[in-house]
Amino acid sequence: MKIKYSFVLIFCSILWVQCYSPSDRPSTLEIEKRLQGNWTTTYFEKDWIETAFVFSFRDSICSYLSPKGNYTSYWLVNDTLYIKERTYLFNNKIYGGEMIYKFLIDSLTPDILVLTPCSDPTKKLLRHKEDEYFESIRLQKIKPLYDWEVQRIGFYSSTCFGSCPAMYFEIDSSGTIFFDGKHATQKIGLHSGLVSHKEIESIKKNINSIALDSLKKQYSAAWTDDQNCIVTIQTKDKTYKSSAYGFNKEPIALRILFQQLQQLHQENTLEPDTTIHNQFVFEAAKYGHHHMKAE
Repeated sequence: MKIKYSFVLIFCSILWVQCYSPSDRPSTLEIEKRLQGNWTTTYFEKDWIETAFVFSFRDSICSYLSPKGNYTSYWLVNDTLYIKERTYLFNNKIYGGEMIYKFLIDSLTPDILVLTPCSDPTKKLLRHKEDEYFESIRLQKIKPLYDWEVQRIGFYSSTCFGSCPAMYFEIDSSGTIFFDGKHATQKIGLHSGLVSHKEIESIKKNINSIALDSLKKQYSAAWTDDQNCIVTIQTKDKTYKSSAYGFNKEPIALRILFQQLQQLHQENTLEPDTTIHNQFVFEAAKYGHHHMKAE
């Protein structure tokens, strides 16, 4: 495995050098622009959560390794990518956020991203087996393949053994959001607000990466005390619903969508609004989202 991808790394590095002279090498802004979107490794055979690496870049924030937890900041210095360790909440304490991970961008095209770790802590992120690490990783861009006419989205997440945020919200195509934060969310209780057009388009783009017609009603991990996430997507022609317990069997694009939706209330201005309880549209919400299950 190492020999194979070392060869890929060397070949891509040669292409990077040969394709760009110092005068026409992409600028930092151009590299940042090309990074935007979702990337995943594709050369594994087992369940993706055990092996695949996923990177998502949205403006100045990103998610690394897996689409789970908070987004964090990143920045570029020439062709070197720096990512700040993400923070997480456990027992009402915030952990993480101290480490800076460092990757060399060996190759970046509209379809392929090759990253090489440049520090020991970064190398340890790319664990393949016990005491065995990838010397570099090759990621492929996840691109929209569909054109779903999304009209409304409902999202639910449960608590877990830990500090998983529990919430229910609905958002329409214009960006109007009705939010109910239950546990470990930045906003607790009923809130309403307006999500930016740019954010709505980003959500739709992620949905357009998912084969909604092929989604199972439910994906379940083989363990307990984990979080359950449910999404309802109403399009012009049909309403789709799917859930995932744990992070194990669901398609990568669906997990990326779950992460973006779960972080949505942190990134937009929502105001307390006790008048919205009768404005939720989907039937499950009317009976209390804490009882909501995938049908």
